[in-house]
Amino acid sequence: MRKYIILAFMALAAVSCNLDYYPYDKVSAGSMQNVSSAAVATDGNYALFKAPLEYSGFYTVGNTYVRHYFQMAELKGDNVLMSGKSTDPLFKDAVLEDSSSDTNIEYFWFASYKIAYSTSIVIDMISDDTDDAELRHIKGENLTMRALVYMHLCDIYANPYVWDGGQSMGVILNTGGGETNVSRASVAKVYEQVESDLLSAIRCMEGGSIRGNNGYIGKATAQGLLARLYLYMGRDQECINVINDMLAGADPASVLDDDYEHLFQFSKESKEVLWCIGMIDNTTDIAGEQAMLGSMYWSNGDPGDGSGWAEIYYSQPLIDLYERHSGDMRMATMRVPKHISTTGKKMIYWPTPTEDGFYENYIDRDPVYDNATGKYTCTYVEITASGSEKSEKYSVETEIVNTYPRHYIMLDGKKQYVTVSDSLGCRTGSGGNVYPLNYMKKFSCQEGRATNLGSPIMLRWGELLLDRAEAYAHIGETEKALSDVNVIRRRAGLSDEDMFTSGNMAERGYDDVLDVVLDERRMELCFEGFRVLDLKRNRRDIDRRYAGRQMWEVVPYSDPRLCYQIPRAEIIVSGIPQNER
Repeated sequence: MRKYIILAFMALAAVSCNLDYYPYDKVSAGSMQNVSSAAVATDGNYALFKAPLEYSGFYTVGNTYVRHYFQMAELKGDNVLMSGKSTDPLFKDAVLEDSSSDTNIEYFWFASYKIAYSTSIVIDMISDDTDDAELRHIKGENLTMRALVYMHLCDIYANPYVWDGGQSMGVILNTGGGETNVSRASVAKVYEQVESDLLSAIRCMEGGSIRGNNGYIGKATAQGLLARLYLYMGRDQECINVINDMLAGADPASVLDDDYEHLFQFSKESKEVLWCIGMIDNTTDIAGEQAMLGSMYWSNGDPGDGSGWAEIYYSQPLIDLYERHSGDMRMATMRVPKHISTTGKKMIYWPTPTEDGFYENYIDRDPVYDNATGKYTCTYVEITASGSEKSEKYSVETEIVNTYPRHYIMLDGKKQYVTVSDSLGCRTGSGGNVYPLNYMKKFSCQEGRATNLGSPIMLRWGELLLDRAEAYAHIGETEKALSDVNVIRRRAGLSDEDMFTSGNMAERGYDDVLDVVLDERRMELCFEGFRVLDLKRNRRDIDRRYAGRQMWEVVPYSDPRLCYQIPRAEIIVSGIPQNER
């Protein structure tokens, strides 16, 4: 371990990311008592989240902390549809076949410890008793960065704290100041350090001010991450208390952006964002559009046309959840159906199995609407065992399930639920054009431009209100949990009839307010890296029975495949235990 991490922690090569690295071979306790030097060093630490770094002699512009974290944290869940077999290691994440030698797993580990190390240098060299408010604030920024990195490491490589009080293996904990630790600390021990860092950061930034736009950390960032930590630890009332203190009696709706699209396209300026990884165009921040985080979710044209690969789409269950209530701005502004019909033409589709064990969609692009019955008919062409075609027409019926309409056909004597939608372009699979092009632009189109540049959000008020809602649900405060949920739903443009009450939950299919909260978190925070951990923490299985390149299965929340492998290179050097697989 020591050799591997020390190699990762050697003096940082200077790169231009609009934030220059401080030359660490010049660092001294004296230099860090100078605000200018401390600020430059700290700006370099911010850059480590977005800069592609060389490791083990390998360099590519797609290797960045932020790209790998957001993808690794999301792809094992049920929000995403992987539309093709990619050479990028993210494909193996999505199909639960990742291995300890995958480059994204190795790079994320490497970059995380580089950030932990470089922030520790600044933290240790700024005196605790300095009377310089700017220096104290800078120290708080570094403490917050270090805390977030260790939280993320546990998100990716460890099991949730609430399963066993944090007694299971976490990650290597090293905060500088002596010999490098060569063992895996428990999750509880790692979280103890994270809590200490965040409490110290809050004290350091008390009375100070953020040094720039939302690409910089302020006191509220540390407070918000502390609330998230308490939620993850099952310390629900403390989570609620922190968020209440942050609101200081303000209307929860007042901390949200009215315009959901503005929140992501202008995240560096949004009042809702408490920290984002600030990207700037025409710089090495965007070394190539196809290497950016957003490139896998969005393209200005067709998939792989040079502006983006556009291989990861909304899963059908996520789309269905949004469409229970028409007018949800979260889908209207973030989903971009490609080549959508301008004439009102429809298509009807449903998942069908492949020989490889995953599912593609059978799509009828020419359904017929019968004015007399008010129903569509679709045609299903099946290839028989002899190789001949068998064509049959089916009437699309509608039933109400938990107050929501669902469409189905009777196929082989059983209900087959189908989707009726406007006709749009599809990505080609083994059976034809089988994956509708539902692009997602949370990480693209910064400042409203057609580009894969975006400033990914690490913390925002929308999450915190749902953190509080979940904490309320855990302690049985149903009305308060639903109140926070409804604040989020109103911002999404939903009507009074779409709000949740304790009286209408059951008829909408919910026995537990926690599941209302989890569905709202799914819609509000999709693709932002929360879904897998939300389900694992709350002991909910992951239903991946929808069309996509993943296997058709319900993944138990405790399935070891949901936890990433410790990098093989680390284990070879240090001998720390590997995660079960």
